[in-house]
Amino acid sequence: MKKLTAYIGLALFPSLFCIAQSPDFYLGFDHILDNREYFTSYAKHQTIFGARINPGISFSFDSVHSVHAGINYMYEFGGELLEVKPQIDLYYSYKTENLQVFFGSFPRRELMNYPLFLLTDSLDYYRPNMEGASIGYSWDWGTVHGWVDWTGRATEDTRESILAGIDAVFRAGIFYFSPTFTRYHLARSDAVDDHNHIRDDGAIMLLAGIDLSERIPLDLFSFASGLAITYERTRPSDYQLFQGWFSQLDIKHSIFGIKGAYYRGESPPLLYGDPLYRSGNYGRMDLYVEPFRNPRISSKFGWNFHFLIGDRVYHSQQILIHISL
Repeated sequence: MKKLTAYIGLALFPSLFCIAQSPDFYLGFDHILDNREYFTSYAKHQTIFGARINPGISFSFDSVHSVHAGINYMYEFGGELLEVKPQIDLYYSYKTENLQVFFGSFPRRELMNYPLFLLTDSLDYYRPNMEGASIGYSWDWGTVHGWVDWTGRATEDTRESILAGIDAVFRAGIFYFSPTFTRYHLARSDAVDDHNHIRDDGAIMLLAGIDLSERIPLDLFSFASGLAITYERTRPSDYQLFQGWFSQLDIKHSIFGIKGAYYRGESPPLLYGDPLYRSGNYGRMDLYVEPFRNPRISSKFGWNFHFLIGDRVYHSQQILIHISL
């Protein structure tokens, strides 16, 4: 029966492409330069310098259903050819005016914009695809989005791991409330002598904000602040809770922008969060320009300042260019 089912599936698979509309080819390119001059024990002093290519093909069956296949590969300058493991695009998408559904391996770029406190930006450099599922629903005054990213399949050498989250935005005029929940689960491998303990960490962030973008002569002016609760558990021990206060500011006019963030509280244990926040008293201010104003080209030329209160001010520089054809 299993063989018969497999034969039927192989026979039907080509027919799906026969009933699809003409294929659409896509090509993405990223230039990545992030020079991090930290000189602190919280984060690694390094320069991330490379280029990413993302060619692929998509088939649309109607206005809402489509499948996509391609490859997402980053070459890091000065490294080996396949030193950064490529990811593939292989996913199904369902898109309507209010609902967006993705299943498979797909780019996370347009689906989520989390504070670096929760998900560091190097995740987008080295692992730009989410491998799992993403479901988002929006209406006049809000959005809700849930996702799961399978970050490690259990083998004798690899521990099973899953990263997931839920985020929402509820608006009332110029005010908004944005709750976000993340969870990371790191299990054991399949090795018989694996004595690692199962580990979990996660966060609950509750931000209340104000958006004056339509009230003042700026393209963007948004400020939000709220409680950030993080947790960690290494089984069989109990959960440990850590709390603090997080604030963020976004200002943009024409090609110029300022993005700021500040956290004060207990050291968060998030494996995928920006490690500088572990200082417990950290602020960041990005001064940037976006010189290319084209629907298919996005860019950021930035000089970022990192304030580790009680230590010193560090800085980093970014040149990020994304082209989508």
